[in-house]
Amino acid sequence: MRKIIVFEHLSLDGVIQAPSGKNEDVSNDFKHGGWTAPFQHPEIGQVIRGWMQEDCALLLGRATYEQWSSYWPLHADIWPVADRAMKYVATRHTPPIRWQPTTYLNQPTSELIRLKQQDGPPLHVWGSSQLVHTLYEADLIDELRLIHYPVIVGSGKRLFPDNGMTPLTWNVTKRHTFDNGVLIACYERDRN
Repeated sequence: MRKIIVFEHLSLDGVIQAPSGKNEDVSNDFKHGGWTAPFQHPEIGQVIRGWMQEDCALLLGRATYEQWSSYWPLHADIWPVADRAMKYVATRHTPPIRWQPTTYLNQPTSELIRLKQQDGPPLHVWGSSQLVHTLYEADLIDELRLIHYPVIVGSGKRLFPDNGMTPLTWNVTKRHTFDNGVLIACYERDRN
């Protein structure tokens, strides 16, 4: 069975929007982009680059896909796995495919239940807040890899939905703390 693994940069107040750059995601007038910059650390980058080298298929929301498809194909030398990986994009629309290979998922929940039953590499989700909410509500996430930053952003898209979350139990499988207060923690869904 294939796993769905979610990767997120996470503030103390649960914000995941635009961690890397001021203009990364300005939707809903978000003005705090780049909030992870003061916490950059070579060892954190090393962990992220390690994750980027894992064999995977990418599972992305439409907005993340559109942003990435204009950047990553031009930087395939940095992340060759992403360039050759199958990209599954959850969307109600079918815009032109700009990054091969790509498949659109118009009914993401049912299509992902089917995909998880097939052989293949794990499905990696980066960013894609609305998709993560859908996955969480359908209990399709198998693993969370979170980089927790000691900052309160105050507003922005959050990792988990605000509307009455279903209680789910997770087991910590790995954790690493850094001198700058950043904590990387990996969690697996406890399905017992």
